[in-house]
Amino acid sequence: MSPSLPDILEADLNIVFVGINPGFNSAKVGHYYAHKANRFWPMLYQSTLLPAPLGPHDDWKLPRFRMGFTDLVKRVTAGSSELSTDELENGGEILQKKIAYYRPRIVCFIGLLSYRSLFGQESCPGPTQHKIHNSHLFSIPSTSPRNTLYSNERLLFWFTQLKNYQRELGL
Repeated sequence: MSPSLPDILEADLNIVFVGINPGFNSAKVGHYYAHKANRFWPMLYQSTLLPAPLGPHDDWKLPRFRMGFTDLVKRVTAGSSELSTDELENGGEILQKKIAYYRPRIVCFIGLLSYRSLFGQESCPGPTQHKIHNSHLFSIPSTSPRNTLYSNERLLFWFTQLKNYQRELGL
C-alpha cells in the first residue's frame, strides 16, 4: 500500500480543498493532483485563484495564498469506488473535526462524491446550503481526467465561480 498524502492545513485559510482520497500517482510522488492529465492546477491558475501557475510539486506553497488541502479519506486507491461506506462515514467525522479546528472560510469539495458522502445528498457544483461550523461549502466537479462529463471550459467556469464566491464573501 502506498503512503497517503499529508494534510496541508493551517489556521486562517480562505479555502481548503477536499478531495475524496489520494490516487496512486499522487501518493507515489507525494503531492496533490499529481497525475499529468489532472486539470486541478491549470484551473487554479486560469481562474485567477492563483496569481502564477503552480504544479503538484508546489502544493506546499498553497498556504502562502491562504489555501490548503485534505481528503475525506486518506487511504490511497485506484478509484473512489474502492472506498467503503464506513471509510466515507469515518472520514466525514474526521473532516468535520479538522474544519472545526482550522476554521477555513470556504471548504471546497473537489468532486461531488465527497459532499454526497458527508451530507447524504446530491450536490450540484457551486455553493451549498450547508456549513461545517462557520465554514461555507462549495463543490466543484472532479478534475480527474476520468471525469469526461465536464470539459475544461465547464471546469474553468466552476473554478471561476469559486473565485467570485470568495470575492462575494469579502476574502
